[in-house]
Amino acid sequence: MNRLTETIKHLIIINVIFFIALKFLGESVYNSFAIWFPENEKFKVWQVFTHMFMHHPTFYLHILMNMFGLWMFGTPLEQMWGK
Repeated sequence: MNRLTETIKHLIIINVIFFIALKFLGESVYNSFAIWFPENEKFKVWQVFTHMFMHHPTFYLHILMNMFGLWMFGTPLEQMWGK
C-alpha cells in the first residue's frame, strides 16, 4: 500500500471540509467557491483555485471516488515530482 504523504493528506482534509461546509451552508458556499464563467456576476478571481475542492453534497460516491483517486495517484506522483 502507498503511504499517505502530508500534502495528499492535507488536500483530502481540505476537500472534506469544503464538502461538509457545502452540505450544511448550501448555496452561498457553492456560489462563492464554484467556478463561474468570467462574464457572470458570480465570478470571483479565487474561484480559479477553489473550484477544485467543490463536490456536490448529495453525491457521496463522487467525493469518495475523487479522494480515492487522489490518494492512489497523488501519493506516487508527489513522491516522484515532489510537493
